[in-house]
Amino acid sequence: MAEAVPTFGKPWGSLQPSLSQAVLDAVASLGFEHMTPVQEATIPAFVQNSDVVVEAATGSGKTLAFIIPVLELLQRRKVKLAHSDVGAVIISPTRELAKQIFDVLDEVIRLTGFEYKPHLVVGGSSSATNTADEISQMKELGPDILVGTPGRLEDVLCGRLKHGKKTKSGTITASGGVRGRPSASASKLEVCVLDEADRLLDMGFEASLTAIFSALPKQRRTGLFSATMSEALSQLVRAGLRNPVRVQVQVRDKNGAGDERRVPSTLSIRYLVWPPDRKLAQILRFIQNNEPQKYIVYFSTCAAVDYFFKLLQRVISPRLTNFAGSKKALKEERERLKKYFDLDFPVSVHELHGQMVQKKRQATFSAFTAIPPGEAGILLCTDVASRGLDIPDVDCVIQWDPPTDPKSFAHRCGRTARAGRSGQALVFLNPGSEETYVDFLELRKIPMSPADYLWQNEDGGITTETPEGAQVSGRFSDDGDESNAVLSDASNSKDDGEDGEDKGESEQKKKKKRFSSLHIKYPDDERSDRLLDLMRDIIATDRSIYERGKLAFVSFVQAYSKHEATYIFRQKELPIIEVAKGFALLHLPSMPELRGRPTGRFVRYEIDTDTIPYVDNKRETQRLAKLEAAQKEKKEARQHKAAEQQSEEKKKKKKKPNNTNAWSEAKEAKERARERKLKRIKKRDAHATLEETRLLEKIDDPQLREVLAKDPLLAKRMMSKRDKSLQDIKLMAARQQAKASSKQSTQSTQSTQSLEEVIENAKKLRRSKRASSDGSSDSDSSNEDGWEAEARKEKIRAIMAKKTKRKRFSFNPGFSDEEAENEE
Repeated sequence: MAEAVPTFGKPWGSLQPSLSQAVLDAVASLGFEHMTPVQEATIPAFVQNSDVVVEAATGSGKTLAFIIPVLELLQRRKVKLAHSDVGAVIISPTRELAKQIFDVLDEVIRLTGFEYKPHLVVGGSSSATNTADEISQMKELGPDILVGTPGRLEDVLCGRLKHGKKTKSGTITASGGVRGRPSASASKLEVCVLDEADRLLDMGFEASLTAIFSALPKQRRTGLFSATMSEALSQLVRAGLRNPVRVQVQVRDKNGAGDERRVPSTLSIRYLVWPPDRKLAQILRFIQNNEPQKYIVYFSTCAAVDYFFKLLQRVISPRLTNFAGSKKALKEERERLKKYFDLDFPVSVHELHGQMVQKKRQATFSAFTAIPPGEAGILLCTDVASRGLDIPDVDCVIQWDPPTDPKSFAHRCGRTARAGRSGQALVFLNPGSEETYVDFLELRKIPMSPADYLWQNEDGGITTETPEGAQVSGRFSDDGDESNAVLSDASNSKDDGEDGEDKGESEQKKKKKRFSSLHIKYPDDERSDRLLDLMRDIIATDRSIYERGKLAFVSFVQAYSKHEATYIFRQKELPIIEVAKGFALLHLPSMPELRGRPTGRFVRYEIDTDTIPYVDNKRETQRLAKLEAAQKEKKEARQHKAAEQQSEEKKKKKKKPNNTNAWSEAKEAKERARERKLKRIKKRDAHATLEETRLLEKIDDPQLREVLAKDPLLAKRMMSKRDKSLQDIKLMAARQQAKASSKQSTQSTQSTQSLEEVIENAKKLRRSKRASSDGSSDSDSSNEDGWEAEARKEKIRAIMAKKTKRKRFSFNPGFSDEEAENEE
């Protein structure tokens, strides 16, 4: 058990200026004979109308260091406060801390006999009616001292904000809307105290604090109290305090070494570096290995607190209320659990986090605080219970994982070893890069020492000695496969000279670079693995625990990536598969952080998760109804989709030909189609031949018929009325003969050419031109084009020379009488 150690402060009566006798009597009634260093340095400066900034280790007595000056300053007022006036305001970051300060203040006021009326103002009301009732009660009481959280104090002192706007951080600004009337007046306020001031700023209360300060008079005393100092707090000091007195109380090692510490010297902090799937077994063995005492176990997320609270309830105190089965099945489960966790005394399990209803939060805090010394209890909580709370008789603080904000580490550990008592704290660290956290805290003047790993024998006994025959295996980060990551001595040894050694070293460096956690060997703990298997069996019988486990694991991984010390807590080096094992998950959830990770080391629990029931029959009935409706909807969707596919296939079958015939039948069909095509071609050719013969018979001119018989292509073009060149050539020859006779030229130079000669000359001329241009041989069609072009040119020249308009020529199968006469 933790024992108190003497404090070496001065007596309360030695303070200058001296305190009132009523305050001295009250302090003596509380059992405090001597002051702590922070009280001795703070109270005189605060009472003498000076602003103070106090930085002292947690558990050093800061609460009395500002409660006593508040009462002294109010007692020295010459004018009594009116019913609606407030003389002092004490601001706290959390409801639990505000309630604790209010209880201490109310007790001191009762012991002094002062007629001051304190009032607790905290949020958490679930309805506007409750809030209105609280405000009406406060107005009726007319309090002199208000203790509360920033948001509700802002509503009381500045008026409730209506239709307000929000800043980027989500806090409501005072200038964003219309405010109602204040419920109390702060115009005659004497003193304002901010407890855990750095936490007030970290939680995003800047806007509310600014609004509260704007409603307070400038001629007031202000005190900032905290165990740690931040840059934001320094800015607040420069902005809102006038020439403050800074009080910084340092803790020295009691062995006389003189080393400065940020935690009490009676606090022993130890760390344990082992794979994360051993944490649950270590906590249970730690509880089993000690006498009945009070523990606080810190987690980083609310979901993790909720999950392990449900799980430890089944492990530590299984009851029919949280068990789905008969008394016989419950008895069998207890017998199985006794193999791994057997106690001779009862242990109560409690949970506390920020997402709980205020009524339940207060009930949980009160129940855990009320546990008397000598009895065992466990409080699972987040950092909501890490600041300023004075929970009596807490002997040990266990941190499942280090806090996201490094400043919260000392506050967590400070829930034990308070007011001179001794205490111990334990923090779990993952192998790899997290060992650096020890050096990081040492620089912050928080010394730590390694802890012993606790083993469990087959008979259930706890020991620190490694069992004989324990196998050693390698543990790695999930950046690669375990089989590829083992660096055996044989693979690294080279006997071929210096070149071989250099090559082996380079390969080893590459592997070390790839696997950031390197090759870490730990003895296997079979009983820890069997305990996790038992946990999975329990989870498979309770859907409430199963669903909470998935949320807890996902929230933990997300919170891990938000650590402020990112160079220590690197998500890529987090052994996420071992973390999942430590959470006793039935299967790995679908999340982006698992992409690319080798999940082969995780063994999925063989169960259909849809069959996991709720312990609560009402919830199970609702779940089954929803599941049945969802399955029915899926079935209908599948049927509808299948019907659509069938209709589409039918449409495609109609469009496509039937290809189910045999190969021989298809070949015969092709042959028949080819024969039909040849018949059509022959029939068309025969018809064309008959048509040509018929047209040739209609030509009266024997000379033209003879020419066309020699040139079938020209005959075809003329008979299809696509060529008029022959008639043009004939007409041109007749004109040349007429011109020659009129001029009476010699027969040798202007001899009359027959039709065949004119055509032949035109063809020769065109052939010579084409041969000179491209050297290609002339086909019938190219010859035809050549003499046609020459004939047209000659025709155009004749027309331009004569400049006489002639009758347009149109082709007929025969020639008219007039044309025949001209030809003769």
